[in-house]
Amino acid sequence: MQVSQRRRDGCTECRRKKVKCDLLKPVCTRCQRYPKGCIYNLSVVGQGVEPRPARQQLSASGTGVAVGRQDQLSILQSLEALANQPSLHFSPALSSEQSRFFMHIFATETAPRLFPAAPDLFLQRMISASLQTPHLLYALLAAACSHHSRLVQDASPSSKIACLKFTNLAISSLRSTISESSRRLPTETVATAMALCTNDVCNGNMHVWRTHLSGVRQLLNAFLAQERSRWVQDSYIHSLVKWFTTLNLIASLSGQSHTSFTSEAAQEPLNELLGQSSGYIDEVCGYSLELVPCLTQVSHLIHQQRMTGSTANDMPQDALILQQSELLENELFLLLDSTVSDITMKSKGELALELEHTHRAFVHTALLHLHRRVQKLPISHPKVRADIAGIIRAIQDIRPFSAANILILWPVFSAGCEIDTSSERCIIQGRMANMQSLGMGNFTRARELLNLFWASGTALQWDAFFAQLGLELVLF
Repeated sequence: MQVSQRRRDGCTECRRKKVKCDLLKPVCTRCQRYPKGCIYNLSVVGQGVEPRPARQQLSASGTGVAVGRQDQLSILQSLEALANQPSLHFSPALSSEQSRFFMHIFATETAPRLFPAAPDLFLQRMISASLQTPHLLYALLAAACSHHSRLVQDASPSSKIACLKFTNLAISSLRSTISESSRRLPTETVATAMALCTNDVCNGNMHVWRTHLSGVRQLLNAFLAQERSRWVQDSYIHSLVKWFTTLNLIASLSGQSHTSFTSEAAQEPLNELLGQSSGYIDEVCGYSLELVPCLTQVSHLIHQQRMTGSTANDMPQDALILQQSELLENELFLLLDSTVSDITMKSKGELALELEHTHRAFVHTALLHLHRRVQKLPISHPKVRADIAGIIRAIQDIRPFSAANILILWPVFSAGCEIDTSSERCIIQGRMANMQSLGMGNFTRARELLNLFWASGTALQWDAFFAQLGLELVLF
């Protein structure tokens, strides 16, 4: 008779009861009624640190809502595989119990939140590289620390101090590395800067995120200029470029300020990627790369329209902007039917199908911004109503707690600012609350500002309203 073996990677409560654990994070199905007992263990062996007995392994627990396990397990398995390689020397930064705990959090909670559909290789390489690169490791630990504090609603001074400590260590180590680098910039330098910039957005640090974004742009430009023969074949660098593209592009679409997209040095690899694209929806961005030039043009037209309106009533310029927007409108409609690749479908399952809805949400949102902020159509116009209906429909086709929702903050917020019915507002609020419960601080800030906008009853468009109040947000 074959004896079934009990899994050793289940939560402590399921292992204690000797029952099969479905490994949902942060709380498995069996423990949802009593979430505080749902604890997952991970042992990470640091340099010069002896392996710890099973009962002394680090633990992490949370009280959020369970999401699909497969999206989170691959990174955890990668980290565990690395931990089991005796030849690999971990960074001394992982010698403390606190740092190992937050590395566990990054692998099991933070990475699957920040990059819910990204290729496994991208996150595996980033985690592996961080074990040998102090500034990248500290940046990831800072992300995990701040995410965990939001996840478990820990606003204690000690939690804030820990996050600040990791952030400062990442920045100081990065500066030291850049100043000492006499030749080429390593890939990890760019990844660290992007991680810090992403942390700023999630933490609501709007007074420093632009500085970090500018730094990312300069580092990426320098890196790509020296790596022209490398990035063409390196999928990891492709993912870094797409990560920056999303950060920079959404920043330019998130308010009154206009962010220059990027220099020609950084635009070249993106153009190369667009040339390689078959029109499939990208796993890092959540939309087809063919949409990137359209979103960039939407941003430029919004900026041109604003400049025209603030200087003089220039009718020829208005007519040109309108003509360009109408051509762009036709291009956007042609992108609505983009699909995921067969490879993505096989590797991501149900999440892959939801990526098609995140893509449609972005296309409809681009149309909404084109109609409202460029063509200046009233909120009651049929085109505007159709845009909002398209966004709402795409949102509702995504599971309420699916990680795919994390990708569509810009569409969710944009639609929320243009609706006034209680039923539609309830849909928007619900999705934002779901993502907020998963520790996404950018959803927390966006939700607060959306409620402020609704309560004001203003006739201003949302970007002008927040600019008038001196408030800034980035819908990433």
